[in-house]
Amino acid sequence: MTDDSVLIERAKAGDTEAFDRLWLRHRDKVFRALLKTCGGHTETTQDVLQDALLSAFRALQNFRGDASFATWLYTIARRLCIRARKDLDRFYSLDDPLNSEEGKEILRELIDKHAQDPEAIVIENELRERVQQAVAELPDSLRPVLIMRDVEGLSTEETARRLGLTVPAVKARLHRAREMLRQKLEAYLRESEQV
Repeated sequence: MTDDSVLIERAKAGDTEAFDRLWLRHRDKVFRALLKTCGGHTETTQDVLQDALLSAFRALQNFRGDASFATWLYTIARRLCIRARKDLDRFYSLDDPLNSEEGKEILRELIDKHAQDPEAIVIENELRERVQQAVAELPDSLRPVLIMRDVEGLSTEETARRLGLTVPAVKARLHRAREMLRQKLEAYLRESEQV
């Protein structure tokens, strides 16, 4: 079995097969270590690992060998996972409506991240349509809460009063609605990246 250092030197010299061998050798170990950081979600972890593969391939010339290749790959993947979770947490925070300035800024960041080309306007319009469609598909018990809080910008208390619900019920329904919306949008973003 060829030593990692030999494969790394070959990969740095442009041998993609050597890089593939490194990747295959370490991906399962990195995946297992990364799974907890990504919240235990297998699909998210796999997505992050694929992003890490591309990042590692692009940054291979910067690998100095201060740590093992597996550790270096894990570090890249961990950073990507933390960043992805932070973006989602900020975007779907229980305190920030989708139409707030921060929500709009985060939506722009997501669009920029997934559309680094002149077609950004088309993608933004498509994403808006997907958001509207996803909201329309929410159950009748959740949709009004999401619209009042995140579209109209009403307070939790005002939403509860208008719907005849308790404040805890509004918070619970809003959380479920945002989680459902997040899952639908994540699925859409994954689909659009594969195209």
